Amino acid sequence: MEIPQKIYFKLRPLILPIKKITNYIQEEANIIDLGCGKGLLLNYIINFKSYTGVDLNTNPHHSSNNVKFIKADCLAFLDNNLNKYNTFLVIDLIHHIPVDTQFIFLNKLISSLKLGDILIIKDINPRNFIYKFWNSFHDFIISKQIINYLDFEKLKENLPGDIQILANFHSRIFLYDHYFLVLKKC
Repeated sequence: MEIPQKIYFKLRPLILPIKKITNYIQEEANIIDLGCGKGLLLNYIINFKSYTGVDLNTNPHHSSNNVKFIKADCLAFLDNNLNKYNTFLVIDLIHHIPVDTQFIFLNKLISSLKLGDILIIKDINPRNFIYKFWNSFHDFIISKQIINYLDFEKLKENLPGDIQILANFHSRIFLYDHYFLVLKKC
């Protein structure tokens, strides 16, 4: 079911804790938004230097000197030179990646971080059955996909020693339970 962009941009902020995401984006950030979808977050990020949105389903609708959208597979895109970015957003992407590829994607992304880079991961929190069921149902209706939950505890246990956890929390809005992990390369 394709939701028109205008309606999507009105409804999505009602269930997505945008402020909790943008709080970790520093001024003058060079942002790459992996799994950007329709580019909703761009409307809420201020004082950034550059923004690149990457998604298989994005429409390169907005391009300027400091904003661009690239229609591409996010895992394959990690093969590009990512040195110009210092802020990496992975918002509601992981559950769309097959389980056997999730850690390949995240390890590749984490290994590409430079000193001081920030990685913000937000995905569905699978801990509560009711919220897990609702989120699974929602994604199946909207994206026609079965959700692949990430084991955040396993991810945290296997982080390299030079990665600091800046934040690790969950946030619930209505029936949507979100898990946050904010990392920094030290």
